[in-house]
This record gives sequence, C-alpha cells and structure tokens, in this order.
Amino acid sequence: MNSLPSLLIAQRQNLAEMLALLDEEFSLLKQHQTLALPDVTERKQSLALRIEALDRDIAIHPDVAQTLPQHQELVDEVQQSLLACHEKNAVNGKFLELLITANRRLAGVLTALRDRSSLTYDAKGNTRAGTRSRGIKA
Repeated sequence: MNSLPSLLIAQRQNLAEMLALLDEEFSLLKQHQTLALPDVTERKQSLALRIEALDRDIAIHPDVAQTLPQHQELVDEVQQSLLACHEKNAVNGKFLELLITANRRLAGVLTALRDRSSLTYDAKGNTRAGTRSRGIKA
C-alpha cells in the first residue's frame, strides 16, 4: 500500500487535473462549442471516479489516524482544491442552464417568426409550431 503522503499528493494532482478540465469546459461553454462538451464530460466522469477511488484508499489507510495530523498542510491543499472544483463546477452548471434557456427562447422566437398562425404552447409553456393540416376542415 502507498504511503499516506503519496496518496494525498496523487489526490492533489487529480484535483488539479479536474480544475483544468473545468476551465476547459467553461471556455467551451463561453465559445458556444457545445459539440466538444461530451468529450470533456466523459473525461470529467473518469477523473471523478479516480478521485473517489483514491479518497476511499486514503480513508481506509491503516496509518490515517496517526499520520494525517502530521500532513495537515497537504490535507488543507487537497480540501481547498476540492472546494475550488465544486465552485467551478457549480458556475459551469449555471452557465449551461443559462445557455439552454437562451437557446429555448431563440427557438421560440424562430418558431414564431416561421409560422405565426399556428403557434401553440406545450405543457411546459415553451412555444412550438402547431399542426397545420392543409386541406382538412373540421
């Protein structure tokens, strides 16, 4: 089994990688390059699984109770990196929600412009083109 300091250092590196991925994701969102997002999301999920597995290894380490206080500075760095990841991920999530809302509004405007006479609303209040049945009279 690896030493506790080496596990903490590996975790710090994983979290630094996650921060870089979150920055990349934010940049893609800002540039409206949504087709590249699935690749970033897949890498984030894979890295999150590695972080979770390493966290379990740290928690079950036999010397964790005795050794952890000696490496408090490293533990604090890991915790601050984790907090930064949570914050960046929340910002990216809000940004993504705003982009989705803006796209829905744009779709509604385009739908209204395309076919004003058959505009209707769905169950969620979003606009969409209604059915136009040419030649059929009720």
